[in-house]
Amino acid sequence: MVQRLFSIFPTGMAGVALLVLRAVVAVTLIVETHRAYTLGWSHALDALAALVGLFLFLGLLTPHCAALCCLLELTFLVGNGFPNGFQLGMAALTAASMVALGPGAYSLDARFFGRKLIKIPPGRNS
Repeated sequence: MVQRLFSIFPTGMAGVALLVLRAVVAVTLIVETHRAYTLGWSHALDALAALVGLFLFLGLLTPHCAALCCLLELTFLVGNGFPNGFQLGMAALTAASMVALGPGAYSLDARFFGRKLIKIPPGRNS
């Protein structure tokens, strides 16, 4: 499912950078959703944002959760006319970049959907 979207799951500094990016997108979503909740949105939306944020932080179904995050941020931007429109726009763009970049090697997606190493036992020549 996720492996079809990305050919590699980078390790090293690139993998750490993707881990940090996932954390930033997750925290931003939770904070902005909580702020929207104080302006009249429902508890269900707050719970959804917490779940999506947790999945993003862990790197589970990352491209799908990041796309949902981007959609929620854009909904907050268009729907309420927040005074912090620039911040919401930047949050949506950051989530969109997460969709394009993928989860990285330090994620559950890499663990579940990443490349597998197949070891052929010695003595099997066929």
